[in-house]
Amino acid sequence: MENEMSTWFEPAAAAGDRARPAPELAAELAGGPWPLPAELWRALVAAGAGAAERLALAPELVADAALEPRHDRDAVCIVAEVCRRLGVLQRSGDEITVAGLLREHQVVARHRKVLRRWLDMLAEEGIVTRQGEVYRAVRPLAGPLPTDAQIDGSRLTYYGDNLLAVLKGESHPLEFYLAGGSSKDVEAGYRELPVFRYCNGIAGALLAAQVAALPPGRRFRLLEVGAGTGGTTASLLPLLPPERTVYVFTDVSRFFTELGARKLRDVPFVRYRELDLDRDPVSQGLPAGCCDWLVAAHVLHATRNVRATLAHVRRLLAKGGVLLLLEETRFQRKYHFTMGFLPGFDHFEDYGLRPSHPLLSAAQWSAALRAAGFAEVAALTPAGSAAEVMGMDVLIARAGA
Repeated sequence: MENEMSTWFEPAAAAGDRARPAPELAAELAGGPWPLPAELWRALVAAGAGAAERLALAPELVADAALEPRHDRDAVCIVAEVCRRLGVLQRSGDEITVAGLLREHQVVARHRKVLRRWLDMLAEEGIVTRQGEVYRAVRPLAGPLPTDAQIDGSRLTYYGDNLLAVLKGESHPLEFYLAGGSSKDVEAGYRELPVFRYCNGIAGALLAAQVAALPPGRRFRLLEVGAGTGGTTASLLPLLPPERTVYVFTDVSRFFTELGARKLRDVPFVRYRELDLDRDPVSQGLPAGCCDWLVAAHVLHATRNVRATLAHVRRLLAKGGVLLLLEETRFQRKYHFTMGFLPGFDHFEDYGLRPSHPLLSAAQWSAALRAAGFAEVAALTPAGSAAEVMGMDVLIARAGA
């Protein structure tokens, strides 16, 4: 996921650097409360829910969701193969700990959360038992598991070779995650993969409903956090009235704000600025209450503390303003070998809320948003749909007055 990747690029300026926004941007962001009548809120929710119901039936999305059980099964085979290569859990009764793997098998320390998730998955499958910090083999891994026969041998070898190198620090995770060292496939995925077309389609329906109801003469101020490669941005910009819009494209990394400026250079109403969501946004030069809509696509989970992050988001929104939140809401086992290795994915420190991975369910997001001062929240993914199986949701929330 692109927002987890941001931590490998140049970070935003430290507190105190570029602390004042350009006078022109400050003037453009001047405004006031964003009154959202009850009937308009209901219209937005109805537009989003209707789009979600329709888009969740897309044949490509349904087909991808049908593959999830296979991905889950393959994940067990791949982790078992890496354990064989490490020489652990080979016999019934063998015991290991995460600390022991780091100490005795030259696994780099930054992957301790990855290892914990892997071993917990083996415990879920009954291959090991867990007592405190100790994992004990029940089904020894010296020989193949029954499920190994269902995964292609060359694929198992590929993952075994590469993941072992990543664990030991001999290969950079991006070399494994980005084929050939190129981010083009990831960038394209944020626009073209069925699950992201689903999310962006709902986001577009919500924004179109809002644009249709814009107050006469009112400038529309949108701020996107963690914009990354601009996959969601590109789906929203064509819906906006150029003469009445200011859209602030932000990311923690200057690499991405400069990339956005190059890619969107023909869109005159977009502005660019670095923003670190882990710090108070006002101390970074953005005025409190500076946006009517705040867009956060696949990024808020990649922060240290969700409650602090939502307080920062709430501070940026005008009273009555709207948060458009696109989020992964279910940890999928295939993440063990992709985004799970990216440092932003394991950036979280609020272990009471997120003990093993950074993703919250839609219900947890709704509760956290209400606790942060959002008066109304709606999660739009239909229960039991392919999108829910894929672990994606779009939420919309209205800031309290």
